[in-house]
Amino acid sequence: MKAESLKVIKRCLPPKTLELIYQRGIARAACSRELTSEFAKQCRQTTKEDLEERRAAAMVEAVEVGNAH
Repeated sequence: MKAESLKVIKRCLPPKTLELIYQRGIARAACSRELTSEFAKQCRQTTKEDLEERRAAAMVEAVEVGNAH
């Protein structure tokens, strides 16, 4: 079950975010609070940007579907 949910997460997140999460894990394992914090901040920003792009794409698609009818 856990492997399936990991596959879903990997499909939903952009590669850049996954890389930042990976780097954050490395920094965390090395007990580097400053790096961990910086990677976490970058993850949040990247996720926010991706969400905004997805919302914009969904709005465009909704308008196109509305115009088609």
